Amino acid sequence: MESLQRRLTFIDLLRAYAILMMLQGHFTDTLLADAFRDPDHTVFAAWKFLRGMTAPIFFFASGLIFVFLLLKDGRPAAKNKRVKKGLSRGLQLIVIGYALRLCFPQLVTGYISPNLFRVDVLHCIGLALLSLIALYALSQWARLPYALLLTLAGGFTFFFFFDVQEGDYSALPIVLQNYLVKDHGSVFTPVPWIGFTLLGGVLGTILHYRPNWAFKSYLPLTLLIGGVLLAQYSSSWLMELYHWTGEIRFKDHAYFNFLLLRLGHVLVVVSLFIWLAQAWRNIPPLLLKIGSETLVIYEVHYVLLYSTWLGIGLSAFWSHTLTPVQTLLGALTFLIFFAVLIAYIDRIRAVWRSKSRWVLRLSRITIRRRYHRWAYR
Repeated sequence: MESLQRRLTFIDLLRAYAILMMLQGHFTDTLLADAFRDPDHTVFAAWKFLRGMTAPIFFFASGLIFVFLLLKDGRPAAKNKRVKKGLSRGLQLIVIGYALRLCFPQLVTGYISPNLFRVDVLHCIGLALLSLIALYALSQWARLPYALLLTLAGGFTFFFFFDVQEGDYSALPIVLQNYLVKDHGSVFTPVPWIGFTLLGGVLGTILHYRPNWAFKSYLPLTLLIGGVLLAQYSSSWLMELYHWTGEIRFKDHAYFNFLLLRLGHVLVVVSLFIWLAQAWRNIPPLLLKIGSETLVIYEVHYVLLYSTWLGIGLSAFWSHTLTPVQTLLGALTFLIFFAVLIAYIDRIRAVWRSKSRWVLRLSRITIRRRYHRWAYR
């Protein structure tokens, strides 16, 4: 039980880091004035680099925790509770991804914004969970190692990125095109981003079958070395593969090698958090709670920051207008707000449930009374 808790502690720390980096990254990118976005400035360049790591870490951690819990159940796919929960959660995330983009004042007037159909993080993670489950079922049916299928699927997702992006999908409805290309405003597309989730699942299988590796130096050291090698030499390796095979895709990836570079960065960060979980004995419970409540944080931050549901939010008042000092203070306030929210999230849920039951009971009484009045009129 202790080893399990420590293993989950490492994962929750990683997820907490990713969601907090996402909060400050989205806040800064949305509100900082354009005049201060100098790519040659050291501070801005460092911030942009760290912000670019957030999405890969988030996708990778999602696959890691899901596969770890999926394999922990141990039963075949048809009886595995995590399969049923994963199917439900995957579809739920896709629905939530659309729901967060709703603008009710526009809907009242009958206007449906194209923004509603754009694909974002939640859509991709939802599809990634469904893909993890499909590969799990395939591994059992074909009697192939799950980790092997995850590695191949993740690799192919990266490899065919350019083919998917350059395809002609004009015959498809825009709602489907948004899952393939960014031409209509999608922020993320499943290819290549679910590749990080699939490869995160590989680490999830390792932690399932070799849990003690997370408490020694072997695993984090291997991840660190592998990450550094990918970040430093993957472009050269891709060019070597191009010269050896003549496959033009290797050359394309070598010239625009953000996927393997980011994968290398992710492996380095994961290794550091494994060591951190080993060394940090008194981790604040609130930090771990933040790591386990990423969906709530994402939902609330999206509505508050991007002004979606009611057209009222931070972006509606201060989009691209703040100075660096204002942005820094605002981002800190934003982080503190969500820390307080998660600290009281259980109480908020309890109040919400009690109020919901009261409202539902009142609605039933009202409907019953109106029915009786109508029936005996």
